[in-house]
Amino acid sequence: MAAWQRASLPMLILSALAVAPRHGYGISQALESAGLQPIKGAQLYPLLVRLQDEGKIVAQWEQSESGPARKVYELTAAGHRQREELCTEWQTFMTAVETVSRVG
Repeated sequence: MAAWQRASLPMLILSALAVAPRHGYGISQALESAGLQPIKGAQLYPLLVRLQDEGKIVAQWEQSESGPARKVYELTAAGHRQREELCTEWQTFMTAVETVSRVG
């Protein structure tokens, strides 16, 4: 995974959850279908635990029709605010990158 993608992973996860509650694999699939590199569970799940500990997301077990129960994650109000802040910071960063890359 590229360093910039790893650094922006909290924002990306919160953004995927802003669309709908999802289980870990669903988050990974949503990001991959958007064109991002695959996210390994070793990167995704510790971050989900951290976001849950910080109160940005909540999780609940949901029965699956085709297999074992899965943990489904959902944004909290604090998670929505954090996502907005991170997206604003990202836009500022991207503007600066575009400005610098046009020089020279």
